[in-house]
Amino acid sequence: MFAQLSRSGVKTAFVDTAQISLCYPVPECGTHHIRARNLAAMWPNFRRQGVRCLVLAGFVDTPGEVREYTALLPGATLTLCRLRVDRAELKERFLARGWRPDLVEEAVAEAEALDRSDYADVCMDTDGLTVPEAARLVRELAGGWPCSLPADVNRQSHPPAPQIDLSASVLWFSGATAVGKSTVGYEVFTQVLRTGVRAAYVDVKQIGALRPAADDDAAGHRLKARNLAAIWAGYRAVGARCLIVSGEADSDDTVRGYAELLPGTAITVCRLHARPATPAERVAQRGRGGGPAVPGDEVKGLGSAALHRVAERAAREAKALDRAGAGDLRVDTDGRSVREVAAEVQVRSGNWPSNCTTCQPPGQ
Repeated sequence: MFAQLSRSGVKTAFVDTAQISLCYPVPECGTHHIRARNLAAMWPNFRRQGVRCLVLAGFVDTPGEVREYTALLPGATLTLCRLRVDRAELKERFLARGWRPDLVEEAVAEAEALDRSDYADVCMDTDGLTVPEAARLVRELAGGWPCSLPADVNRQSHPPAPQIDLSASVLWFSGATAVGKSTVGYEVFTQVLRTGVRAAYVDVKQIGALRPAADDDAAGHRLKARNLAAIWAGYRAVGARCLIVSGEADSDDTVRGYAELLPGTAITVCRLHARPATPAERVAQRGRGGGPAVPGDEVKGLGSAALHRVAERAAREAKALDRAGAGDLRVDTDGRSVREVAAEVQVRSGNWPSNCTTCQPPGQ
């Protein structure tokens, strides 16, 4: 839906709620509270960029959970669409992910419970539909969404983004396309969690999905920086002590743009590097559907010629980053497991986050 709307010229944003609640151990307030709070904090930043509508993906199981979001977005009109599929197709899709097959019956039971509910505005069966077909049908069922929005929605004014004192520690993973930024970053995140420290993880690409892009912010760094500051403030409010970030940091100026909205925060940029053959192999794997399922992955499903062009671009990016000497640390990923790379990053960054005086487990 995000792709279809933006191609038609409607300025649209996309958020996957799972990407704005990666903070563990889960605080007592619960996952939906974190997601709703972070979404509400990001919403003015999207509106400031002229966004007309937001496509939101995520689970809600009860009317009470829906109200957690609507209570924090009083000026927004929410249309809730529940997608469903028959039992056999659901099992097939779940198992095809290759992740936690032991949970398939739990997923089926959840789907059956949702079939007994009636709180969604629209319910649509996705059996036998391609993704583009499903998206078009949803819009039709929702009355041609978002055509019913008032024409002056883009002209509302918003206060400037708050400058928040977030004194804490941030470890940022950067590098060329397909070098492993999110994979290694998430591995470090999981390792930190095992120490008992409440930590958070953000992929900046997932918090700046906006099309068409703003003329004065083509790469979206200004929007991403504002949203990162907003989300990190929410995580800090529930006790997070350190933040792992993955995303583009192609120059010192780019990093400074984020740092300006995170005053008092120590940012360590770790640039991952690999020989051209390694990203090319990973690009090909992603094109075949391999690797983690990341919303908006523009490599997945591309033909061989397009994948070759992406790999060539990744090689050029890596050379440019090397020439610029970008990042505080440079770590090679060739021929090494994710855990091996993560372990080197931890050691070379001063056993991060233990070098941060505020990054101690609760009660210590």
